[in-house]
Amino acid sequence: MVERVDDLLRRSSWTPFGAKELELAGLRITPGNVVVLVAAVAASVLSVVTLLTGSFWLGLALALLVPVGAKVYLFILTDRRRTLFTKQLDDTVQMIASALRAGFSFPQALDAVARDADSPTAEEFARIINENRIGRDLVVAIEQTADRMASDDFRWVAEAVAIHRDTGGNLNEVLDRVGATMRERNQLREQVGALAAEGKLSAIVLMILPIALAAFYYWINAGYMAPLIGTSLGWALLGASVVLYIIGGLWMRAIVNVKF
Repeated sequence: MVERVDDLLRRSSWTPFGAKELELAGLRITPGNVVVLVAAVAASVLSVVTLLTGSFWLGLALALLVPVGAKVYLFILTDRRRTLFTKQLDDTVQMIASALRAGFSFPQALDAVARDADSPTAEEFARIINENRIGRDLVVAIEQTADRMASDDFRWVAEAVAIHRDTGGNLNEVLDRVGATMRERNQLREQVGALAAEGKLSAIVLMILPIALAAFYYWINAGYMAPLIGTSLGWALLGASVVLYIIGGLWMRAIVNVKF
């Protein structure tokens, strides 16, 4: 069944879960696996909620949230993987510089990182090496990895390598300076994250509160929620609430997600 779904997704111009999206999240599964899993979970939620509450529409609404939750989960995994890559980058640059001082060529230094570094750095550097072996320019491969991992710091590495290739010089000294700058940026990033932690906690509480209150009222007395889920006006209000809820969540995220 999974093979059939994968075949259909390859033929289709649109797919709910792309292979690149799963790769960025660090998941070694095919889009067909995810689609089948999400469909199975959604069907289970629909059946269980309908049996427990007697409300098909509530079950359907919760079932429709399953693919949304899967998308959000993939986004979280991707963001965590990119963040971890950035945190490992200063050690990675030091590893490259040390390998160059030991007499390795630059491609050999990257290969050493691919073998010895932790995930996801090892996986991304292995991809760079493999792309270089099949003919892609090394600087281009590094730049594409920087774009894929959304890492400005790694773009500096690509620029340093490109400049060194054009002008010459001592690359390991340049990488030492780049690594020192990255460490300073990481320290500042951690300080900003600590200052923004309280705001993030408040945003999480505010996002959970409406859902928790709705579930509580439905649990203690389903009649409280009947006008909201049993009438067209109630569904219209729910739809407007969901839209405002999403807008508010994105707004709070933009406020507490400090970038520099």
